[in-house]
Amino acid sequence: MVKLRDHEKMKELWPPKFEGPHGFWDQEHPGEEWGDLIQVKWVEPNRKGEQPFVKLIVHWDNVDFRSVICSEDTAFLKRLYLTLREHGIGKTLEEVGNLQVDF
Repeated sequence: MVKLRDHEKMKELWPPKFEGPHGFWDQEHPGEEWGDLIQVKWVEPNRKGEQPFVKLIVHWDNVDFRSVICSEDTAFLKRLYLTLREHGIGKTLEEVGNLQVDF
């Protein structure tokens, strides 16, 4: 078992880079592990040959921010998605990073 943030395949992926609305007055996500994970989706692209990805929505300071996690290892990505969906929603990103995983 290893913390999600310390998993060898998560080194370049965690913490995710979040973005929000792109207006002049819009707030930016501070980076790192700020906010609460409120939604996780498995996305199969419509275009042939594109890889699936995991979409995350985080709520921080009354704003929703989005990010995607991509990996060519689809089996790993699917297990990550299932773990986040089952054990991460409603938790802070710090708590999500501390999740113990064995995949």
